[in-house]
Amino acid sequence: MGATLDSLFYGFDTALYNVIWHLQNPATIFIADVCQQMGNMRAYIIYGVLSLILIIPKKTRKYGVALFIAFAAGTLLVNYGIKPAIDRARPYITLKDTPFWDVFNTYWTAAGAHLESDPSFPSGHTSTNFEMFTALTGMLRIDGHKWAWFFMIIPIIVAVSRIIRCVHYPSDVIAGMICGLITGLLGVGISYLIFCRKKKTA
Repeated sequence: MGATLDSLFYGFDTALYNVIWHLQNPATIFIADVCQQMGNMRAYIIYGVLSLILIIPKKTRKYGVALFIAFAAGTLLVNYGIKPAIDRARPYITLKDTPFWDVFNTYWTAAGAHLESDPSFPSGHTSTNFEMFTALTGMLRIDGHKWAWFFMIIPIIVAVSRIIRCVHYPSDVIAGMICGLITGLLGVGISYLIFCRKKKTA
C-alpha cells in the first residue's frame, strides 16, 4: 500500500513540497525541532496523564473525557491501525529513486537529515496535536469561549513543521490532520452527550 501511495500522490506531494519549502530557514527549522518534541513518547505520556487529571475534578471532567477519548481513539487509529496497515516508507527512503531526489536531499540536509523509525503515513505528530487541540477547542467553544479557535494555530504549526523537517510527505500530514480532526470531534461529541446535553435538558 505504501508504494501505491507514493505513486498516486507523487505529483501532489512534490508540488506541495516546493510550496512549503519556501518557508524553510534557520528560524522555521528551529521551530520544527521544537515541534518534534510534541509527538514523541514523552508528549504522549503528558497528553494522556493530563487528560486523566482533568477527569478527576467535576468542573473539568468534560474536558478530560473529551481529550482522553480523542487521544485514545487517535492513538489506536493511527499508531496501531493505519500506520502498520499502510506501512509507507519515509520520503528520504523512497524518493532516492526518483528525479525529485536531488531537490529533496538539499532541503532534507538543510533541515538536519533526521531519520525516524516508524512508518510515514499518516503523520503521528500531526494527528496527535490535531486530536488534542480540536477536542480542547471544541469544548471551550461549547462553553462560549469564542477565542478558543486560536489554539488550532498550534497543530497547524506542527503539521507544517513536519514538511519543513522533510520527515513526512505532505499527504502524510494532510491524512494526519484528517485523523486528528475526526478523533478530536469524536471526543467532543461524546463528552457533549454525556455532560452538556444532559445539563441542557435537565
